[in-house]
Amino acid sequence: MASESEQNRPVKKPNHGEEEQLEEDFISCLPDTILHIILSKLEMRDAAVTTAVSKRWAPLFNTLPSLKIDADSFNPRDPNSHLEEHGEPYVKNPDKWIDAFYSVLDARKASVKKFDIDVEILDWYHEYFDEVIRELCDNGVEELLIYNTEIRELYRIPSPVFSCNTVVKLDFSHCRLVVPSKLTGLRSVKSLKLYCVTVADIDLRRMISRCKAMEKLVITECNKVENIAIRGPSLVELEISSYRPFAISLKSVPRLTFVKVSFSYDYEFWRDCYASFEERNAGHLSDECFSPSDSEKSFEGANEATKLMAFLNRLRSVKDLRLDFSDECCLMLSKEGIALPPKLSPKCYLVELKKLCLSWPSNYHTFNTIVSCLLNSSPHLMEVNTSTYDHEYHPVALELDFWDKQLPAECVKHHVTAATFLLDGYISEYCFGFPKFLLLNARTLKNMNIFYTGNLKDKPETAVKIKNQLLGVQMASSDSEITIKPILSKYRYIEDF
Repeated sequence: MASESEQNRPVKKPNHGEEEQLEEDFISCLPDTILHIILSKLEMRDAAVTTAVSKRWAPLFNTLPSLKIDADSFNPRDPNSHLEEHGEPYVKNPDKWIDAFYSVLDARKASVKKFDIDVEILDWYHEYFDEVIRELCDNGVEELLIYNTEIRELYRIPSPVFSCNTVVKLDFSHCRLVVPSKLTGLRSVKSLKLYCVTVADIDLRRMISRCKAMEKLVITECNKVENIAIRGPSLVELEISSYRPFAISLKSVPRLTFVKVSFSYDYEFWRDCYASFEERNAGHLSDECFSPSDSEKSFEGANEATKLMAFLNRLRSVKDLRLDFSDECCLMLSKEGIALPPKLSPKCYLVELKKLCLSWPSNYHTFNTIVSCLLNSSPHLMEVNTSTYDHEYHPVALELDFWDKQLPAECVKHHVTAATFLLDGYISEYCFGFPKFLLLNARTLKNMNIFYTGNLKDKPETAVKIKNQLLGVQMASSDSEITIKPILSKYRYIEDF
């Protein structure tokens, strides 16, 4: 036992240098897996500097399982010299950049499991990058993320990718896909994301069908795509957005539980975003990537309605459904003479659906019919979120008493507990039909949120108008609470929209 004098002896505090040494020793004692995670959070050049810290750190950079490469990775340190007018970094000296890139790869002591590259020179130096990607695939890469920031020069994904059976995640942006007729790889892919990729229907279908282990599929603004055929026995999450009319054919998707589809038709906008008329004529971009086909030019609303209903008929296992319709899509769907069913066939009921999110024009008869159809076909629906607005042109006007004539669906009477309405823009009488319908018939409703955006937040009479419309309704549920609130942005405050 220590003597009293020893117990009372003051403890010597380490000086500043000793504290740094202790901290360094503590971090250095961490296993390689933890240190790799720390290094992966740093920029490439900063991670490389750690090799000079100590013998313990020297081999870590060259054994990093993941590499994240962008223009700044091998550009000079000057913070201003590498910026374009729009402020995005670009490769200042491609030849020196490539040399530095290869130096890092040549010094590798372990295979790369995750490769993430985001530069604009992929197509210009495709021979170099093709060879790098081939070696990555041969050495067992598991995640391959290729972002081509030069949208006018699409990088063609090299063929070794399609014969790789170790990759579990593929993420391509502004690339071209030409899928081999005989696929030998992609068996392990669990996540596939395509953004602004140019790919033919048959190639996309072949690739998706091959990815039998795929659990998540995201297709955003892809060129040339008109018919998306999906056969995914393991597919759980599906997200699709297109600026061109398209059809979705779902086959054998028993595990599909989350679906988000945006019918964001706007051909002119996306064409102008990518290239000017002169550039396309000069051959920098092919017109086939942007020009609508003859079938697209002559799309009839009935065709769009038929495709939409065929899509809805295959969502039996979905629990969370989110649909967004642009103004152009609204016009196509709302042509006179379109007949939409009041509900789906019983064998196609959305029996698992619990959450429904919609963005639609409140004064369109067609879209109110679609909403009614979904309610009548979703017996266990519990939550409804809608973003509504009045469109200035509506081929088939909605009757103000449309929702007064609707019979409450099973889910409305017994299951719906929460509803959120975002009134985006001008608020008219049409905006209140559906909320009133729920208040009058939803016996289990607990919360109804009414949010409104834009300059309306500055008008006190807006809140008064909403209250006058809704608070006087005789509610079916005595426990219902109504919240009326102005917000600045639907995207900032309401995640579902």
